[in-house]
Amino acid sequence: MDIYTTAAQLKAIELLPRVYTWLFDTFCKDQGCVEDEKAIYDYMKGTQRMAPVVHPGTGGVVMPRDGYSTRQIGFCTIAPERIIENNDLLGRSFGEKVLGAMTPQERERKMLARDLTEMRAAIQRRREHMARQVLLTGKLSLFKYTNEGRDKEPTVEADYGFTNFYTVDSGKEWNTAGADINGDMQEIYDLVYDGLGQISVMVMAPDVANALLNNSKYVKFFDGRNIDMGAINTRYVGQGVRFIGWNADGVELYSLSGKYLDDDGTMKPLLPSGKLIAGSKGMLNVFHGPVTQVEKEDSSAQHITYIKKEVPLRHGSIDASCIMNRLTSCPTIVPANVDGWAVATVL
Repeated sequence: MDIYTTAAQLKAIELLPRVYTWLFDTFCKDQGCVEDEKAIYDYMKGTQRMAPVVHPGTGGVVMPRDGYSTRQIGFCTIAPERIIENNDLLGRSFGEKVLGAMTPQERERKMLARDLTEMRAAIQRRREHMARQVLLTGKLSLFKYTNEGRDKEPTVEADYGFTNFYTVDSGKEWNTAGADINGDMQEIYDLVYDGLGQISVMVMAPDVANALLNNSKYVKFFDGRNIDMGAINTRYVGQGVRFIGWNADGVELYSLSGKYLDDDGTMKPLLPSGKLIAGSKGMLNVFHGPVTQVEKEDSSAQHITYIKKEVPLRHGSIDASCIMNRLTSCPTIVPANVDGWAVATVL
């Protein structure tokens, strides 16, 4: 099979290991690919309704089914490209032996493999950013790039109606003497539980984690599994993530110090200073929409649709003497329960 065909590259991509990013892999659940142009999902805002009291022998009272509806959302299109020109094949490529004897054809195949790997990683970083948006704001902004990626046009913003924001009282910030960390955590739990959510993971900005670890009063509430001779042993697990331990309620505590390059060209932290997210694993659903593309330019050209998470495309320009490789993905992220987590500002 020709390695440059879409079918061959699809098989190769499916054999590659999944690109890991902590926020996405912790809080998102893969719901696979759908054939429709929009994802249809169930939308719920949890309530704690009590059963009605009735007189004996008078029957029951109908309880309304509230907090549930079915909605739909479009998919955003992510499509990074890499161009291979004649000059790229004439000289030694990155990582190639200085005195290597690689032919231009061999060098092109190597560049294609590296470009696909790097474009997959870039797509996953975009998914991570989408998960970050939903987690911190309860919204997902869908947009598209024009003018060869130089301009960004907003298309639609999905507002899920998230309201579980918590801010500590003035003078009781976690890095002050008046902090009541355990009391604040209990209130954060109540926010989530009132929304019919669960808390198994709490991830904090580094300054929040440091304030928590430096509070001798709160350290007494820690689960002893991660304490040795009175000291809490944190453990680095990669990508700026540090596992702190379990609190008294059995919740996993993490510090996240990773950064990302935003669309405005500036480096920003994945978690803003002073904030934390409390929720459960897999509480956001990820859907991937169909990818439709034209793969030929002659009279046999036609639109081909793939129900795949990532679809490659390769085409050349005779006039420009170059070949373009593209990788397209159409994801969207929706919460299973929009009140199933909380975002707190504690500094």
